Amino acid sequence: MSLLAGLVEQMQYFSRNDSRRGRLLVAALIVFWVACLGSIASLGAADGAGGDTGGKKSTDQLIQELIEKLGSDSYATRIRARNQLKMYGLEAFDALREAQNHDDSEILSAARYLISSLQVSWSKDSDPKEVQEILSEYGAQNEADRLGRIELLGRLRDQMGVEPLARLARFDPSIPLSRRAAMLVLKQPLSREKANRRRLAERIESVIGENDRDPSQWLLAYAADLRAGSYSPERWSELVRQQRMQVDSGVSPDVTSASVMEMIRVLATRALSEDARESALALVMEHIDLIAPATRDLSEHAGWSIRQGLFPIVVTLYERHQHTFRENAELLYSAAQAYDEIGQSELAQELASEALQINPLPEIAASDSAEPGDEEKPKAVENAITDHQLQEIAYAHYQVALLLRSRGRFEWAERENREVIKHCDIESIVGVSARQELARMFSEQLRHDDAATVLFPIADRAQKDRLYQSRMGRWQISLSRIRSLYEYESGLALLEKGGEDRTTLNEVKSKLQLAYRFDNDNIDILIRMYRLDDPGDPDWKQSVTKQIVQNRDALKQRIARIESRKKIIDPKDYKAELGDAYNQYAWLVSNTEGDYQRALKCSLDSLEFLDADDIPYRAARLDTCARCYFALGRVEEAVATQQQAIKLDPFSPPMLRQLEEFQAAL
Repeated sequence: MSLLAGLVEQMQYFSRNDSRRGRLLVAALIVFWVACLGSIASLGAADGAGGDTGGKKSTDQLIQELIEKLGSDSYATRIRARNQLKMYGLEAFDALREAQNHDDSEILSAARYLISSLQVSWSKDSDPKEVQEILSEYGAQNEADRLGRIELLGRLRDQMGVEPLARLARFDPSIPLSRRAAMLVLKQPLSREKANRRRLAERIESVIGENDRDPSQWLLAYAADLRAGSYSPERWSELVRQQRMQVDSGVSPDVTSASVMEMIRVLATRALSEDARESALALVMEHIDLIAPATRDLSEHAGWSIRQGLFPIVVTLYERHQHTFRENAELLYSAAQAYDEIGQSELAQELASEALQINPLPEIAASDSAEPGDEEKPKAVENAITDHQLQEIAYAHYQVALLLRSRGRFEWAERENREVIKHCDIESIVGVSARQELARMFSEQLRHDDAATVLFPIADRAQKDRLYQSRMGRWQISLSRIRSLYEYESGLALLEKGGEDRTTLNEVKSKLQLAYRFDNDNIDILIRMYRLDDPGDPDWKQSVTKQIVQNRDALKQRIARIESRKKIIDPKDYKAELGDAYNQYAWLVSNTEGDYQRALKCSLDSLEFLDADDIPYRAARLDTCARCYFALGRVEEAVATQQQAIKLDPFSPPMLRQLEEFQAAL
């Protein structure tokens, strides 16, 4: 007010001195100052909101009043109200969202504009640095980019992304994005520590408040689970039924059968993690009719059910959609596995045999002769097809074999691969790939002679035919690695057959050295050489140890090079390269000799570089981490970590053998 008094004095001065221009100037300044005071007073009222003391209005009341002013007859009033609502940012979101259905078209239009244009900070100063980086300029992005950032938040470790995801679930104007943010929160595992669960519940509840948006209600239910320390079937069943009612009534285009089934699968997975199998099964079975009868949807849900061990779901889907199942090999194998798991083995084998005949390869005459000139091109006996069509059909069978192997159905996977090998010679990519895959599977099962037999035609041809080497190179098939694997498997097969007499041991060592020479990146060969004991050759251990030291030093140098490039390469590439180098170093050292503490640290660091959904890589790196604990004598931790790895990859023979080794040590 002292400024206003000064202006009045100036007015009096100009009046005494008869300066008309001066009086007009000061009068204009006074009018401007009064207007400013009005605005400041208005903003002061807004800033002072949030409490009941002194008769002040609450923030919600002030926001509602401003929203009503959006429909004022006065243009100036409408603009002031709009600008003040922008200042409230996220606090005004809920009221503005409701105002989008207002009876007054002027208010409705203004609310929609504000929802889409609010430039607020979606992160808080208390958020971790990673969260702040992800949410930087979040509101300025389109829906696709915002979804990408939501996914990044869901992958953050140690539940770091839960609170910001809850914020987005409540406030993001896009309903699909809001639902996705909430889903990613629901996928977070419950902490075992009661205090941690309670704190996380409080943080979620403070963000959500009393918001009645569907995703907000899910998060409040999740917070209740956190407080209780367990999954509540009754609470979630009711929320799912509410979603189901929206689907059945068609009241919301954003609530679909697919979105409800996604929610059901997330909840069922949580129930299974707490050993509530019956609750999980009942929840899915109650709404199984929501699964679309399309091949893609059935494959997705059948695959998920098999991974979760909910085999009755697959049986029910098969019984409901037999025609679709019988036209697709993956689906029919899923049904076969489900029936086998519930004790109907005879029916399972019938379905598996039927699956093999789906999209059959034509009858041909072919040879796997090792002599380049002896190989015959495949010739169709009936219904001649082109080479391209043959490769496509064979590749489909090869893909099915990979799936079966991942599910632990090794007998069926072997049969599919042998069918491809029978019809495709070693001149084709798929023919070579099927042999490599089958040999790899045999190797993991310790069927070394079978592995070597499968690889022999390729290894022999590669040794004799340089043109063949060139053709395979153009297809990015490494014949040196295939030759390495052949020498390795044939050496181990020889060891099994011939015992450990001097002649056999010398030949085995020669083959292992040759295998390592063809592929010195395969440290498993080096590890097997280290474990080969030959008391009659004291130089063997010394020579192998020297090679281990060289390989170990090379890995250290590789790690240092990658770390030095951190600022100049893409963060994703940096994590992938460094994580792989860390894991290789840890695996080599923990299986041989060296700094076991450093190996463990490298292994743990490599795990930090993986997203939660990188299941195959996470399983392999947990397998390495378990070996590091074992090397340090921390056997109980080794067993627990190995069990985590097997939970992600339950059918890996090497992982299962390693667990048996650790458990025996206990």
